[in-house]
Amino acid sequence: MDKLVSHWIERSEYDLGTARVMLDTGRYLYVAYMSQQAIEKILKAIIAHHGKENYPIHNLNRLAEIALLNNELTCDQFNFLAELTPYHIEARYGDYKESLSEIISARKAGVVYEKTKGLHKWLYQKLK
Repeated sequence: MDKLVSHWIERSEYDLGTARVMLDTGRYLYVAYMSQQAIEKILKAIIAHHGKENYPIHNLNRLAEIALLNNELTCDQFNFLAELTPYHIEARYGDYKESLSEIISARKAGVVYEKTKGLHKWLYQKLK
């Protein structure tokens, strides 16, 4: 496997593991943020696998399009990518973080994590 692809996969898996730790410790905003990061990086692995250049794009639906996955995504997967994308904003806008953390309950964080795990597994299969 290409070194760049392996790099993105490794970082994606690390972020997915971090999302799990954040769920276990009750840091629910960071479950969503790390889930977004895990999916972003596995999409970037797929893009690199196709020999395409990765740009500093964080919109997951756009990355899925660049990865040539638009026609393969289910409606639920497409919608979940759209749901996850705004959690990247946490890294850039601290004042927005407070209102986000108020709306992410333990239940919601658990759902986000489980959906992320499933989507991550499906995306990883695209690399084989």
